[in-house]
Amino acid sequence: MRAKLAVYWTGSCGGCDVSFLELGPGLLDVLSQVEIVFWPALVDAKRQDLERLPPRSIDITLVNGVLRTEENAEMVALLREKSRFLGAYGACAHLGGVPALANQGNGILEAVFGPGFRPAPPFPEAPEDTPPDLLPEALPLDEVVPVDFVVPGCPPPAGLIARFFEAALSGGLQPGQVFAEEKALCEECPRVREERRISRVLRPHEVLPDPEKCLLDQGMVCLGPVTRGGCEASCPKAGMPCTGCLGPTPKAGDPALALLSALASLVRAGEEGEAAFPEENRILDGLVDPIGTLYKYAFAKYGRPLRRLARRREEVRA
Repeated sequence: MRAKLAVYWTGSCGGCDVSFLELGPGLLDVLSQVEIVFWPALVDAKRQDLERLPPRSIDITLVNGVLRTEENAEMVALLREKSRFLGAYGACAHLGGVPALANQGNGILEAVFGPGFRPAPPFPEAPEDTPPDLLPEALPLDEVVPVDFVVPGCPPPAGLIARFFEAALSGGLQPGQVFAEEKALCEECPRVREERRISRVLRPHEVLPDPEKCLLDQGMVCLGPVTRGGCEASCPKAGMPCTGCLGPTPKAGDPALALLSALASLVRAGEEGEAAFPEENRILDGLVDPIGTLYKYAFAKYGRPLRRLARRREEVRA
């Protein structure tokens, strides 16, 4: 019998749904081994169709996107009930992703739509058309329902997608499995790292990097040392720094703190002690948007201490 597959898209750009096409001809082999029972982006399916399915009747469910609305939370809870295995597919479901950077402040709707904006009340004539309520903050999948496995990436690269389906369709899916390497992406990167001292933090548009040398050594903020491998270092090979979409390595933990430690060693001045601070601070001041750079995908997962600190500052000012 073919495995029953569900794919659901919550709050994201839709790139994860398209990423399956990266399998190329291999996608035909996958489709020959699965029965799609629920995939709203691909086939006509409604919530009522999902509700009618027996519990645990779906073999594998892939959820992509951050959980941002009450409806998102309700749907993944329903999918969890109907599924034997449910996994986070992509960086948004895994870590919160780029949309979760909105967790930095509470006034996201007013910031986007203008002061005084409030969501519309229920429409009496068509309540089903009323926009769902927002959750208090954007959340990764595992903070709402138990997650059995993770296929990381923004979107997941073809190699990891293939590895996942090979395990899932052969019965080799293991609870807690992350379909990426435990070692850092630097292990896959052909660039040579010498851990040189840098005198300036550069953004990608400000420099044409040397194709042989480590981007971090050249002053670009590359998260390769703290990010899981598995993408074959596709961004650094193309001259772009890694932004951390496969998530931090188990040893790294909080990716921002781990990379700041690496940066601190690269900006060290020749002088010892406090005399070096002004020069080191000058270099680090070149890191534009540190939260958006170091927590580009992981702010929902690791950025709560910063948010609590911001709230305390707001309370003190008030």
